[in-house]
Amino acid sequence: MRNLPNLIIICIFAKIKTNSLRKMNKITIPNRINWIDWAKVIAISLVVFGHIPMISGNFPQKYITNFHMPLFFLISGYLTKKEYLNTNTIKKYWHTLIIPYILYNIIFFPYWVVRHLADTPNTALFDYVRPIIGVFFLQLRTPISDPLNEVTWFVAVLIVMKLVLSLANLHKRSGAIMILLSIACALFYIYNRQFRICENLPIIGFIRCLPFFYIGHLCKQRNVIPLKPKTPDWFICIIGIGLSITSHKYLLEYSPTLLIHTLIYMSASIAIIGTISFCRLLDSIHSTVIKNLSLGTIVIMGLHWMLIGTTNFVLQKLLHINGGITYPLYITIMLTILYEALLYPVILLFRDKYPFLLGKNLANQK
Repeated sequence: MRNLPNLIIICIFAKIKTNSLRKMNKITIPNRINWIDWAKVIAISLVVFGHIPMISGNFPQKYITNFHMPLFFLISGYLTKKEYLNTNTIKKYWHTLIIPYILYNIIFFPYWVVRHLADTPNTALFDYVRPIIGVFFLQLRTPISDPLNEVTWFVAVLIVMKLVLSLANLHKRSGAIMILLSIACALFYIYNRQFRICENLPIIGFIRCLPFFYIGHLCKQRNVIPLKPKTPDWFICIIGIGLSITSHKYLLEYSPTLLIHTLIYMSASIAIIGTISFCRLLDSIHSTVIKNLSLGTIVIMGLHWMLIGTTNFVLQKLLHINGGITYPLYITIMLTILYEALLYPVILLFRDKYPFLLGKNLANQK
């Protein structure tokens, strides 16, 4: 009985420690690469920025949209392990990509219906079925389908890329297969930019970004991006971003030709190198907000289009604007920050309660 007070105190402290650890587990995200978190947040911010309608002729948006999606795919390739197409791989893709892809389109559908009724009230019943078919057609526009949450083409194309890579890995010449396929995609993309053979965004996105996805994958496999590079990151950052801005602005002055499209494609590659180096310069800055935004990039990807569309629709009605609304640069930057701030609590909610909407189950992580 004499030891009872001590036992009570020990139990209380043990309970407090247990609760503290539980809270830390909710906040702490293990096995993160800090500069990759920065890269993902910068990439998704550029995606949101690029989707906000800006005043015609705005160079910053033209420059950013030239490389923001290739940057995202390069990061995705870097984070993709060497996998082989089998039942376990398909199950993994089902949980990490396919389920979120379907769910964010389901969430988007009521918004699409409201907007469709507002824009075209007299419409056929099948028009409401077309976007549902479009989800299963990976957001392709066909005679029987339309895109629903069109920006989720990124997730759909990423699924296809991972399947292609895991299938190629079954062959002993997988590297040669992927290199040839990447070169073919790059050449066809450049050719398509000039002659407009295909206009479907998922197809264009695949042929444009597969080379960057595979380059990112190779960089991780071959450790091409070391922790301590011989050339300082600040130097690569200045040269990469500076050269890409200068070249892109210069190339836009010329009439589009196959050569110009090729050089613009190369300019995107230089911009990505500069941006990656910039993110590595930020590696020493650790932020819980950045880690959570990085974890929730699929949330921002899946929901930001709805926020942009709602903002545009409301302002057009309030200000009586016909023919679409556009914003100056400073408003576009403010809206980008606002949308990510609005989605941040959603990311925290999904992280703690519905991790499958992030494409993973954090409870199973060690």
